[in-house]
Amino acid sequence: MRNKWLITTAALSLIIAAAAVQILPDMIPVHYGIDGNVDRIGSKYEVFIFVGITVIIAVTGILLRRKFGKDAQTAVGEKEASHAVGNGKVCMIVCTAVNAVILGFECVMVCMGYSGIQQISGTEGELYCSAAVILIGILFAVLGNIMPKMKMNGLMGLRTSWSMKNDEVWARCQRMGGTVTFFGGIAVILSGIVLRGYTSLAAMMIIFLVIFAVMIKGSHQIYTDWEKENKHD
Repeated sequence: MRNKWLITTAALSLIIAAAAVQILPDMIPVHYGIDGNVDRIGSKYEVFIFVGITVIIAVTGILLRRKFGKDAQTAVGEKEASHAVGNGKVCMIVCTAVNAVILGFECVMVCMGYSGIQQISGTEGELYCSAAVILIGILFAVLGNIMPKMKMNGLMGLRTSWSMKNDEVWARCQRMGGTVTFFGGIAVILSGIVLRGYTSLAAMMIIFLVIFAVMIKGSHQIYTDWEKENKHD
């Protein structure tokens, strides 16, 4: 079953939510302020929001894989067909990784809610924020490993006016972007471990801006270098 891991993550989200509402208090902390303290409480049934998100991502991943499958069938050449099939697989991996991270968010929220509103202090609120940062960092590290495997397409990868010039430039840009994204993800994970609360969140945003800037500048430089290498062709 080609979609089993994607479906499994969505099913696990439903199972966890269904089990959680049996043991959670009626009201749980669902948001934290900049000081790490609870600033909004809500119904325990809000955990099912995560279920909805994972189902949407699962359906999106399956539909995208089918799209790439149709592209493979209508492709003009064997190379284009192979690229479409490969991108379909990559799409499923990306969606599964995203669902796994959302599953992590759900588990953290359930654990924090199980402690009860009265027991949640600024320290626990900061821990929730840091845990969220670590999960996002893990996702970026995974995406960084996947990017070099992406063939040119209109949906995924480092897509700029320079990276889309041809297959060679695209491949170089994905390798560069994957490396930057992977190490950026590691930096985000470390910021979640070393820092606390919104400080780790601020560090994450700065790291993301650096990743974005480096990839944009890098894709331009890669295309410029390619042009110099092929100017006499």
